[in-house]
Amino acid sequence: MGKLDGKVAIITGAGNGMGNATAELFLSEGAKVVCVDVMKDSLEKYNDNENALPIYANLLSNDDITMIRDKAVEKFGTIDILCNIAGINDLCKTMNETDELVWDKVVDLDLKAPYMLSKAVVEVMEEKYSGVILNIGSYAAVRGNHGPSYSAAKHGVVGLTMSMAVGLIKKGIRTNCINPGATNTNIAANSGGDYSEEGMGLLGYTATMPTTYYIEPVEIAKAALFLCSDDSKFINGAILPVDNGQSCA
Repeated sequence: MGKLDGKVAIITGAGNGMGNATAELFLSEGAKVVCVDVMKDSLEKYNDNENALPIYANLLSNDDITMIRDKAVEKFGTIDILCNIAGINDLCKTMNETDELVWDKVVDLDLKAPYMLSKAVVEVMEEKYSGVILNIGSYAAVRGNHGPSYSAAKHGVVGLTMSMAVGLIKKGIRTNCINPGATNTNIAANSGGDYSEEGMGLLGYTATMPTTYYIEPVEIAKAALFLCSDDSKFINGAILPVDNGQSCA
């Protein structure tokens, strides 16, 4: 038996990186997975899996958020788990390099979108007094060693998680957060380019690396499986660092 047998999960950012690793692990553990991504080609890998529902969607669109929830229920009957994994970073842009466009792009996708999708999905979960929501923060949420937009957004995700944990537990819904360290994904390309040399120097990004090893996405997926399964049924409001010690370096 799998740890998620009979469960229905929505995973954003499922096309690659942490989202893809989490979707594949959840499928292997018996879940039916709604795989959401803004890059349509990245979802083709799920087309032949009867337990996966690939959905091309823009998480900044309220219509698309409603569509994700409704298609999940139409296909699989309910929603048990939501993993808000999709995100970008600010490429360590300094305050001088961060204009309003950069700020809005990062904060909208990394903070506003998880809130809006959670709000939509809670309507399904609260009807059955059961559900799990997992957010993805960052070690930048406690160190501030990224630019202002990303650090602020991820601080916000931590605060959002704690507020949701208190506000939703009486509806039977648990909410937790993983703060990953530097992870081997293509987030730089998805965020629009190369890291800022000025920001990397000023913010001491590489100085916080306790080893030369980046975390592999599957390690984040394993933590996600724990927090979304019954193995953690009494864990609510937790902020779990999976960063090889970067947050305390």
